Amino acid sequence: MLGPLAALLLAAAPTTSAASAAGLYEIRQMEMAGGLELRRDGRFRYALDYGAVSEEGAGKWRQLGDTIVLTSDPMPRAPDFAVVRDDPAPAGELTVRLEPPGFGSEGYRLRLLARAKGSPELRELDLDEEGHAQLGPDMPDAVIPEVPVYDDTATPIPLAPGRGHRLLLRFLPNDLGKARFDGERLTRTAHGLVLHRYGAEIVLYPRPR
Repeated sequence: MLGPLAALLLAAAPTTSAASAAGLYEIRQMEMAGGLELRRDGRFRYALDYGAVSEEGAGKWRQLGDTIVLTSDPMPRAPDFAVVRDDPAPAGELTVRLEPPGFGSEGYRLRLLARAKGSPELRELDLDEEGHAQLGPDMPDAVIPEVPVYDDTATPIPLAPGRGHRLLLRFLPNDLGKARFDGERLTRTAHGLVLHRYGAEIVLYPRPR
């Protein structure tokens, strides 16, 4: 079902130009709906309905050769996590749980990345259904929770050395239904604009005159 902005975008009058990317674009892919309006004053409006995602956005756009750059304005709040408790555990032990209601309809399953001391590389931790991992001497110096559906990573949570940790986290959701674009790049092709989002390649076709 189309959201209100998605329906408005599809109903708007096209203003395409050969010299500029300004104009109205629509999504024609299976199981997707929505579109993008690039206004001549440098502002944009956007909407997408795709599976569990229903989002809208607005902000500023600019054209760099064959690339369109979108920046939300105002910038929506990013999803994040707060540490409710960090109880000590035996050395080498890590347990991470989510405080109710977890991710809401997405449940409590948490994907966690780890960063070793002095290394920029991240690795995924293998947590069991109770959120427990036995790491031994490989305890990381920080863990980074991932947000389901939205492909975002949260603020790193530092882990004090010399002990294990039993973490209880609270999920802080983003501004509901608001797309967050921070220098998002779309490629301009002969067919339209290509946006990579939620693991999908989304083609936005120019609206016919």
